[in-house]
Amino acid sequence: MKGRTISLIMTLVTLMALGACSGYKERTLDYLGKRPTTGPFFKEDNTPMVELNYNAADKISAQLEERLPLGSPITVAMFRLRGSTLQTDFAKVLTEQVASRIAQKGFAIVADSSRFPMAAVDEDLAPPEQCVLAGAYSVGKEQIFVTAAVSTIADGEILGSWDWTVPLNSKTRSLLPIKESPIISPMVNTSGPLEKEEPAQQPRYVPDQSNSQPGFEQDIMN
Repeated sequence: MKGRTISLIMTLVTLMALGACSGYKERTLDYLGKRPTTGPFFKEDNTPMVELNYNAADKISAQLEERLPLGSPITVAMFRLRGSTLQTDFAKVLTEQVASRIAQKGFAIVADSSRFPMAAVDEDLAPPEQCVLAGAYSVGKEQIFVTAAVSTIADGEILGSWDWTVPLNSKTRSLLPIKESPIISPMVNTSGPLEKEEPAQQPRYVPDQSNSQPGFEQDIMN
């Protein structure tokens, strides 16, 4: 009797073990071929730069339609990195895209406003105003902060302006000399531990007193 009891217990234990293994196997198969539940550690914002810059130019253009006299010429000054005279590829692309979009909206983007006719197209309309498109940007940890405006050359009055951000991602980083420049330092470390180095002294920007650009160009750099 005792032997039969022991045999029965062993049989029950074996059946329970087989059931547990089978359940574990089924649960394991549920996960095979499926993507991991964790996402990437760094998720880049890949919104196209041109889309953001065109949107900003549209906002500026809408303001100019209400305030800028018809036929007014607009020259373009290269957008600046705040606190520096360094010119970057990012600044060139940024300036070109904003200026291009304003031109697409029907405004006169010109290389030399002195050669542009300044007579009113109609006696009932105000005479054209010589203006300039200028802007500046700062590089943050995840975004680039941009400001741009169209102002009059005569008195520096801002007729249209806008502030916006551009994501700091792999594409915009390639337009900024982050590795080579002591002015633009990487804000996020994605390549491992940094070596100990003596901190580079940041150069202090002194505005060029000979700059003949209008008030907005000078004020935005101070």
